[in-house]
This record gives sequence, C-alpha cells and structure tokens, in this order.
Amino acid sequence: MKSTSDQSSNLPDVRNADLVQQLKAYMDRNGLLNNTRDRGILGKRLSYADGTAVYRYLAGKPEGDLAKFEKRLSAFLENELRLEGGGELVDDPSSFILDSMFSFLDQVRKCGDIGIAHAPAGTGKSCAVKIYTAQHKKTTVSIHLWKWTGGKGALVNELVKSTGVSVTKNQCPEPLLARYFKDHGAMLILDNAQRMTPSARDWLRDFLDFTGIPMALVGNPVIETQFSRVDQHKRVVGLRRDVSVDLFAAESEHNTAKATVKHLLKLHLPEGVHDAAVESKALKLLTQEQSGACGAVRMHCKLARLMLQGGKVTSPAKAFDLASTQLIAA
Repeated sequence: MKSTSDQSSNLPDVRNADLVQQLKAYMDRNGLLNNTRDRGILGKRLSYADGTAVYRYLAGKPEGDLAKFEKRLSAFLENELRLEGGGELVDDPSSFILDSMFSFLDQVRKCGDIGIAHAPAGTGKSCAVKIYTAQHKKTTVSIHLWKWTGGKGALVNELVKSTGVSVTKNQCPEPLLARYFKDHGAMLILDNAQRMTPSARDWLRDFLDFTGIPMALVGNPVIETQFSRVDQHKRVVGLRRDVSVDLFAAESEHNTAKATVKHLLKLHLPEGVHDAAVESKALKLLTQEQSGACGAVRMHCKLARLMLQGGKVTSPAKAFDLASTQLIAA
C-alpha cells in the first residue's frame, strides 16, 4: 500500500505554470533563495504570517484556496514588475541613467551618515536605485516610499517586511532592525524620500545615531529644504548631490543621456521601429529643460506606437512629432 506522501507526489500539478515561472524569476532577480528565511520574506510581502504558503506552492503541494493564493501572487508580481520599471532589461547598467547616482551611492556607503541625492521627477532615479540594489543584494535594503508609507510607523513596517526580520507580538522592532543592519553591514536607501513625515525623519536620525549605518535619501530637491529646517536633522546630512548633472551635460563620461534614450526606446517602441531620427528627437526631449525627462520620452513613445499601429502614420519620426503636438495640446 502506497504512503500518503507517495500518493500526493503522483497527483497532477494544478498550479498555473506561467505564474510559477514568474515567481521563480522574481526570486532570482531579487536574490531570494528557496530557503526558510527567504520564503519568510516573500510570505510577508504577500501579507502572510510566514513562508508556509510559499513553501507549499513552490513544492507543488499547495493547500487551502489555491485560486485565492494565485490571485494574490499574480497581483503582487504585476505590481513588482511595474515598480521595477523594466530595469532588468538594461544591457549595460554602468552607462545607463545617472552615472552620478551610482557614484553618489558608493560614496554614501563608504562615508556613512545620511546622503541626499535629488533631481527633477522623471529623470530615472528610481530605476538607478533598483539597479544598484540588485548589484549589492546582500548589503543593501531599499524602500520606495509612498504617501501611505512615509510616516514613522509605516516606514518601520516596510523595513520589517523588506529585511524579513521576525518580530513577535511583544517585541519592539527597532532593536531587531538595528541588529539586522549591523550584522549584515547593510546600507539603507529610501527612494521617494520627500514623502517622509517629520516624525519619520526624527526616527531616521535616531536610527542612524544608534546603528551608524550609511543611509541614502533619494527624491526631489525638496528633501534639501526638509532636512535644513531642523538643526539636528541638518547635522547628520554628510553629502548632498544634484544627480541630474550628468544626464543634462552635453557630453558625460558614459554618454548617460544617449544610453537612457536607447533604453527607453527599446522598452516603449517596437523593436526595429525607432531609427536615428527618432533617437535624435528623443534625446533633444530628454535633455530639454523642464521637459519631464524620462517620463516625457516614455509618454511620447507610447503615443507614437499607437499612431504607428493605427496605420495612418508610417514614419516613426513623424509619429514622434505628432505625439508632441498631442501631448502639448493635452
């Protein structure tokens, strides 16, 4: 007579095969292994108490409401891909988007304290943070802040989720987080950091005093003003940098603007459609003052693509020009 385990191993795999592959690809991109610790991290990101559901799903032995689990997993992976912004498609990160961002983050890591990097919205800061974090998976924790995660309590919760630190009901999370960062020699990057509330900035300063870890705050120029209002906050800022400098320079060491345009066109216009004329127009738009930078190029590409698909316009350069008139009119 076969055992229960033998019988279960012969059951058909009822999981969504595509979703299983997407989950494994996400784990690979984020340096997550199929072990207890990393499954726990993933489980908490999916709003489960631990990694049991993830373990059973990866093992091909899901329990409970499979449809509900896969719906939650699918929504999570879709959102993560949106936040990643196609960063995994970058062929050469060393020449893509804000070379000064990478040197800024390296300098913060070496010097400690808090560093502030700012640039106008849409210049590619978030993508640079994601690439840098992926390159330093074991020693970097990065959080993208939203309006609802900019307060002290929500920020602490996000850090607990991202690090996978286990916090019981009666434990204070701050000492556990401090131990995690110290033990791993980890650096903290807060993207969209202008979302932080005054209480969150107070907490961050205390956390820095307690741990001594390097912290990088990335966002819009208003961060400078926020940290200059309070002497104790201003004291801990050791580095300030406008990281858009190399994007808007006529020539930079890695031709950042040109590499950025090639990446955006590769993502948002069909392969083989964009040509030298389109690249020239997109480059001019990217480096134009107050243009919206990467965001503006992305919107032009999407609208030009729709025009080309309609068949009434066949020239990519003409479609890009028409997109400008439509967006300006809007």
